Formats: sequence, structure tokens, C-alpha cells
Amino acid sequence: MTVDVRALVKPEAGPGTLELRTVTLREPGPGEVRVRVKAAGICGTDLHILAGEWPLEPPVVVGHEMSGVVEELGPGVDETWLGARVVTEVFVGSDGTCTECRAGYRNLCPNRGSLGSKWDGAFAEQVVLPALTLHRIPDTISYRAAALLEPLACVTGALLDPVRVGAGQSVLVTGPGAVGLLAAQVARASGARVLLAGTERDRARLDVASALGIDTTTDADSVGVDAYDVVIECAGAAPAAELCLSAARRRGAYVQLGIFGKPVTVPLDLVCLKQLEFVSGFGALPGGMEIAIRLADQGLVDLEPLISSVTGLDEWQAQFDATRAGAGLKYLFAPSGDADD
Repeated sequence: MTVDVRALVKPEAGPGTLELRTVTLREPGPGEVRVRVKAAGICGTDLHILAGEWPLEPPVVVGHEMSGVVEELGPGVDETWLGARVVTEVFVGSDGTCTECRAGYRNLCPNRGSLGSKWDGAFAEQVVLPALTLHRIPDTISYRAAALLEPLACVTGALLDPVRVGAGQSVLVTGPGAVGLLAAQVARASGARVLLAGTERDRARLDVASALGIDTTTDADSVGVDAYDVVIECAGAAPAAELCLSAARRRGAYVQLGIFGKPVTVPLDLVCLKQLEFVSGFGALPGGMEIAIRLADQGLVDLEPLISSVTGLDEWQAQFDATRAGAGLKYLFAPSGDADD
């Protein structure tokens, strides 16, 4: 059946605003389900969408980091999904036939449709999703914490699927935002010695990292040269990338997780001169999501301390403003009420 839901909509392309509207949600088609959204997190991509800096097909409901409960099944969906506590991957509209899809990389499909930009997303009371993209979450993970599993899966996919960080290694992470704190925790859970680097502007975020037992610094000069087996750039800033390239040991690994959003100038000759392995990751894939769920379930990555605020959709402007200002780490919505009722 169709249902009317409150949702945060980007009405048109280009710079502008979002609108809180009542929209009619279509009934789930074959292979699809309807999910009641319990918690949904604001991502940097959502800021780019608001500013008109991201490709999208408006009008579209924004948001892609979410958790919820399955309330209706479309034709052909296994009945065991009904009532399941779930999270979803972002790439919900891939064609399934291209070389990338057939190799398991729906994130690289040239015809992919991403949740929250080309497919109505998670800043709504309910959302229709392909069952193919869902992952069950255990009761040990709260709905609000589960809203961070998608960004965690982006990290685990890049670092652990395949494995690029391991026991006894020295790891530098730059950028103490949510992704940086997740990367630092994943590296530590893998047995590595971790240093998280930021600036004085990041003091509050670094304090969260310190409370989690992660070593931190704001002194770039103290990081060292040729000192780390793995460097993980999460700031999306040229100075941070340059610091990583300098700090990586010869034949070490450089992992790019931060998005610069513009062309930058960095000393890429160091990739050759040090014979670095230069890798990256883009989005959450099934393998990364399953690893993320296991790490959170086992308490090896703590998601709750990264949550700065949870509000209803009515307070969307304040939540977006706080995210843009870097005042905290992760700002969430509880679109259908209490995020953990």
C-alpha cells in the first residue's frame, strides 16, 4: 500500500535549501521492502547536496546513513525479513549487468542510483529499499549506533576487505572527524599502534578520541618522517595528505578516505620514490558492511561516543548547521520518533 510520510526533500538541483514535506511513499515492488527509519545520520555528502555540489535527480528525499525496521514486503521477498532490524548499503539502483556489478562492485556501476540523491532516501519516516541491499543488525547495536554502520563499512571495506592493516603495525590517521575516529578504532582493533593527528581547531573531537584510548596529536612536526607502516588520510585536506605522504615509510601503504571536493596539489612523487601502495575506498560494499557489524557487535568499535545530537526532522537546519561548523562528530535524526523505542 502507499503511505504518506514526512520527509526532508531537495526540491531542485543547484544551491538552495531543503524542504520538510509530506510525500506519498510508493508500495514496495518485487524484491523491495518498506522500512520505518529509526535513525539517520548527516554525511558530508548531504552538505554537498544542499549546496548544489552533488549530482542528483530532484525532487528527492535526502539521506543515506540509516537504520530501521522492515514493516512491509514486496512480492518475492523472504518472509523472514518482516520485522527485521536492518541497515542498508547506499548503492541501491545499480544495473546488475555491467562488469563492475558482476564483479561485486555495485559502488562503481556507471548506472548506479545512490540512496538520497537518485533514490528517495533516509531523512523520512519510512523508505522503500531493495531487500538485496539490507543487512540485519543484532540487538547489541542500538538503532542510533547502527546509523553509523554505513560510514564504518566504508572504512572497513578500505582497510579490511582486503586486509591492509594488521597486528604490530604503526598507523597514522589524519582528520579526527567521524571517519577518522572510525578508522583509528578499526586499525586499533586490528592490533596496530595508532596515532590520530588533527589541528587545534579539532580539540573537542580529539578529546573524544582520547577518551576512547586513542593517542592524538596537534603537532605535525612531531609525527615523524618515514615512520608509519600505514597512513590513512581522512581529512580531505592537502596539508593532511602531504603529512601522510611524508610520514609513510618506504614500501608502506597510503589509504585515501577523505574527499577533497576540489583539485589539490600534493607531492605525489613520494608515491614513486617510496614505492608506496596507494589505495582508496568508495562507499559501503557487502563485505565491508558485514565486517562493520561484527566489529560493533563485539565492542571492538564504539559508535555511541561519536553521536553528538539526535533530533526530529523539524530541527534539520540546526543539525545541518552544526555538521557544517564541525562543532561535533555525528548528528542524527530520529524521523519516526525515538531512535531506540
